[in-house]
Amino acid sequence: MLPLFLGISQRMASFASLAVLLSSSVAVAQVPVRVEPVQRQHVQQRHAVTGSLRPVARGNVAAIEAGQLRELGPREGDSIRKGDVLARVDARRLEAQHAEAVAEKAVATADLASANARLKQARADLARGQKLIHQNAIGQQELDAFEAAYEIAQATIASTNSRIDRIEQSIRLIQVRIEDTVIRAPYDASVVRRHVEPGDWVQAGDALLTIVSTGPIEAWLEVPERFVKAIDQFGASVSVRARATNEESNVLSTRRVAEVNPRVRTLGFVVTLDNADGLLSAGMSVDGWIATTGKIETETIHKDAVNRGGGQPFVYRVAKDSEASKAERVPIEILFELPERVAIRSSQLQVGDRVIVEGNERLLPGQNVTVIESPSDRDGIVRTEHK
Repeated sequence: MLPLFLGISQRMASFASLAVLLSSSVAVAQVPVRVEPVQRQHVQQRHAVTGSLRPVARGNVAAIEAGQLRELGPREGDSIRKGDVLARVDARRLEAQHAEAVAEKAVATADLASANARLKQARADLARGQKLIHQNAIGQQELDAFEAAYEIAQATIASTNSRIDRIEQSIRLIQVRIEDTVIRAPYDASVVRRHVEPGDWVQAGDALLTIVSTGPIEAWLEVPERFVKAIDQFGASVSVRARATNEESNVLSTRRVAEVNPRVRTLGFVVTLDNADGLLSAGMSVDGWIATTGKIETETIHKDAVNRGGGQPFVYRVAKDSEASKAERVPIEILFELPERVAIRSSQLQVGDRVIVEGNERLLPGQNVTVIESPSDRDGIVRTEHK
């Protein structure tokens, strides 16, 4: 009986030692978390909206002249600059017409020279006839013939000049048509679709390429109609972030579309964004924040500091007592949300208080924390100690 009792006692002692070891290992286990200070800022209440990106310009680059496509350079994804040559249509027939018109003009010019010579002779004959009739050297019939010849010569010159004008207009038109066989980029853009290939026969108006403009891009936001006054007053304060990049873009200009969607009662609010790096593309989803009030001064915290469990939102503040730093639970009232921060009201928080923004999901009120300052981290790193 005694050996059995001793064996049980030894096993219990072993279990107790193991428990002590486990508790010691738990005690030293630390979960790294980050903190940021409470700030007092001038902010505007905002309403979150969604939308998508659209190019400033999108369209089909079309053939202007019918003919065989000789060249088509850009492919999908290529960037093009305004004025770049994109395609060439066979212009040999037009060039032949141009040469023919130039030759016709040369003939007409020669005819004009001949007509001028005849006019000069007719003018001289008429002047001589007018002198001779006063001397009774010729009759009226001969003088009438001189006058008719002079009028015919004038009419011939007028007709020839008109013919030369028509030929010159034809030459200019053919020249324009020849120039139109060279298709150029209408604006800086990127090619998104190629519709034909060299060798294809194209008609005037046939799409060769589909392009979308590069550079600034437009965010089309759907804003509830009740915010129409806010848009007019505070529209320039809008902020927009593409979900793909998770970065806020610089706003260049804004405008409101004067039409409401009757199904969802929203109006279009167009925000032109800078896109110098070219990362924003048409079709991307964006989030926008529309200012709905003027600026107010209030406390703000990083959005990741907010905990919403248990009904009332709260934060964990790093507090110190006589022995150690602890995670202290502080209730807050959320006034409104901003893109990265939250405007709050709390009688227990002060500007500069450090609230935990990362790792707070696993904290419990009263847990000991250790703040480790880092030169590269101005807000510090907090490690929690599990009791």
